[in-house]
Amino acid sequence: MSTSPAISVLMPVYNAEEFVAETMDSILAQTFRDFEFICINDGSKDGSLAVMQKYADRDSRVKIISRPNTGLVPALNEGLAASRGKYVARIDSDDLSAPERFDLQFTRMEAEPELVALGSNANAMDEYGNLLGSYDNPLTHEAIEKAHLLGMSSIHHPAVMFRPDAVRRVGGYRKETWPCEDYDLWMRLGEVGRLANLPQRLLTKRLMSSSIVATTLDRQEAKQLLVLTETWKRRNLPGEPKLPRRELNSQGDMFRQWGWMALKAGHLKTSRRYAIKTLKAQPFKSTSWKLLACAIRGR
Repeated sequence: MSTSPAISVLMPVYNAEEFVAETMDSILAQTFRDFEFICINDGSKDGSLAVMQKYADRDSRVKIISRPNTGLVPALNEGLAASRGKYVARIDSDDLSAPERFDLQFTRMEAEPELVALGSNANAMDEYGNLLGSYDNPLTHEAIEKAHLLGMSSIHHPAVMFRPDAVRRVGGYRKETWPCEDYDLWMRLGEVGRLANLPQRLLTKRLMSSSIVATTLDRQEAKQLLVLTETWKRRNLPGEPKLPRRELNSQGDMFRQWGWMALKAGHLKTSRRYAIKTLKAQPFKSTSWKLLACAIRGR
């Protein structure tokens, strides 16, 4: 590996002992080998640090920064400041990267200097490792920007590779926009370069029933509107921004979404499991019974 690696992998970690080893295995199994792996232990109270230290002891590419908890955004900015690579690749501590991810992203970034951020499509699994289905994002800069201005974040944060000089130039991650700090960054990066997604599903994203999406919907919506409003002002766009209709209002809604996703992908056992969870959460909704009936029929 060269003195300055081609890629710096950035992974903030907070209480991820259950999943972080699997995530690290997926990164260290990359076919592209020239990277440093920066793990920010954000004051974990479980055994996450001990798990990461075992990897650092046997692989010199693993670099651990451990300090008291400050939250995701400061951890991301600290990792960004420590990165030495030409590119930065993000990963969350409970997600998985396909082995060819870095190879494909590095090749595309090298070929297109105007690209400042490159994501990919993704698979989804639940917290138990059961596949749910897939997420397909727009692929071109123009389509991504259109979706972003409609309030739909269209780059998976844990799948992205970006140019750190561009991210630093636009001010890095902003704490005041959390939990939409990635959406905010894509908006600002789209003003200094081009965005894209690869069509391959290079990320398997773990969806948690206790996730931010499931528990802080009002805050997320408020920050989403803040990002849009600031973007409208920076770009001098006509009219006023509008948020898309909220699809998730409760954990029951989330279970129903996962059940339909699993059914569409042919994961019948998982679909039935979430149909039952949906019915228990929302027994008086006809949509709960509809999902259960379709999951039992298998279509």
